[in-house]
Amino acid sequence: MTLTILESPAEGLALVSLDALREQLAGEPGGQNSDPALSEYLAQASALVQATLGRPVLAGLYRQTLRVGDGERRLSLALTASPLLGIVTVSQDGFTLDPGPEGWETGTWSGLLYPSRLQGAWWWPGCYRVTYRGGWIVPGMKDDRGAPLAPTVPADIRAATLSTARALFFAARRGDPLLRSESEQGVGASSWATPDAGLGGLPPDAASILARYAQAGLS
Repeated sequence: MTLTILESPAEGLALVSLDALREQLAGEPGGQNSDPALSEYLAQASALVQATLGRPVLAGLYRQTLRVGDGERRLSLALTASPLLGIVTVSQDGFTLDPGPEGWETGTWSGLLYPSRLQGAWWWPGCYRVTYRGGWIVPGMKDDRGAPLAPTVPADIRAATLSTARALFFAARRGDPLLRSESEQGVGASSWATPDAGLGGLPPDAASILARYAQAGLS
């Protein structure tokens, strides 16, 4: 199987908004007035989450090649970038397949593509190339007319990204990677998780969330 990104998402987009991170850091020195630094923490956190998931997650245009071997048949083809937003074309051994009047049947969140009624109940042996749009819509993405799109990133993935960005923020400001909490007279107390190299640079709570996706076979 090979996956090609035909149209990558705009650069600089993170899995959560900058405002969401500012809210997480409300009251922290430097948490409200350093947009370039906070944006960099969000970019790093988003990259760590995507690397841990092991698949593209941002909405874009993809082309995936899948093979069904001789003597095999499949009920569905598993596409990597989900949720599926739309199938553009499907070809078998270089010939474009007709989806029929009802279009292609897909599992939006599972990423499964089923044969059309014109193909029957199975995907038969051959080399299939599927061009499709898939992935999560993140804050800042717009439609073809420039209107903002509603984000579709799951709440737990947003939480994992924010936790990671928060950990990176505190690690940079406090200096001591083992420090997890502190209090300051007249200001209050802060606590946070710390990045763990053994968990791919993620704090433990974020790693636990993403592990559930891996166990579900979605990474």
